[in-house]
Amino acid sequence: MNMEIASELDKFRNSININLAVGALADEELPVVNNDGHHPVVAALSDELLAVLLGRIEKVGGYANVFVSSENRVTMLAFIDSSCAIGAAEAEDLASDGERPGVDATVETFLDYLMMKPNGVRLPARLDDERPYIPAPKDIQFASV
Repeated sequence: MNMEIASELDKFRNSININLAVGALADEELPVVNNDGHHPVVAALSDELLAVLLGRIEKVGGYANVFVSSENRVTMLAFIDSSCAIGAAEAEDLASDGERPGVDATVETFLDYLMMKPNGVRLPARLDDERPYIPAPKDIQFASV
């Protein structure tokens, strides 16, 4: 990751932290909670590769509240354990969708794809039947720092 992208990502992470602590998201209930009762948060830039985002999510346990920064919006995604997610049964299965973006796609391309899936999606299995469920994305009001 080059220094410019790292700096932009650090600024975005700081903005998320401030907004969650005392800003526009202070009263927002984050949908993803791990087994320890924590709400893992992952930040991404829209022009990063999807593989990079998936790697970050894997590092925090495979499920997370994800905030994506685009030029003119911030979008929140929830990567939820499908075994305990309401609505996961109605989600489209990415394992059988030949039109899905690959890991070499950008996060923005993945977001655009998700916007067309009102019931969300289920990612292909990683281990046994561990399949993250991703409900439809949600644009949020976000104060920048």
